[in-house]
Amino acid sequence: MGLTGSRTVDDAYYGELAIRTDAARGVVEVSGERVPAVVIQRAADAELTAFVPIGTRKAEHLTMSVGGVEAELRPGRGKLTRGSYRVDVTLTGTHYRFMPDDDHDTQLTRDGATIASFSMAGDGTFTVYWQAEPDDAQPADAAIGYALSVAFRTGALGIFSVLLNGSENVPRP
Repeated sequence: MGLTGSRTVDDAYYGELAIRTDAARGVVEVSGERVPAVVIQRAADAELTAFVPIGTRKAEHLTMSVGGVEAELRPGRGKLTRGSYRVDVTLTGTHYRFMPDDDHDTQLTRDGATIASFSMAGDGTFTVYWQAEPDDAQPADAAIGYALSVAFRTGALGIFSVLLNGSENVPRP
């Protein structure tokens, strides 16, 4: 998972959030006073993929909870197209989609409405552009967005960039 340890981020809408990662256990945790705790965990028997911070994109080897409630986590395969790097989450009837829209940024939508754009640099620094007004955003939106950013990264090369730059940019299965 590349990132192990703890750090805090100061979110414009929800204040200070703590992000904890444990590469050996395959765990990402996000919490804060104003957001529900989100935990994404990889199964101990999952085959590891070096290009995925959480270690796998296989749904059967991942669990996610938001505020103690189990969520259904369905990552795309993460191959040649940006769309293949999407991650879908269903939480008590609400559908979230985390989908790259350029090389660096990934949009978070809730039930089809764009909520925010997340970008995480290699050093773990976040840039978040909230597109929903504060009254329309929900605390879970922030916690889910940060957790997915750490677990799966943000952004993805488009097919034309991959083709122009060669296959060295394509993760091997």
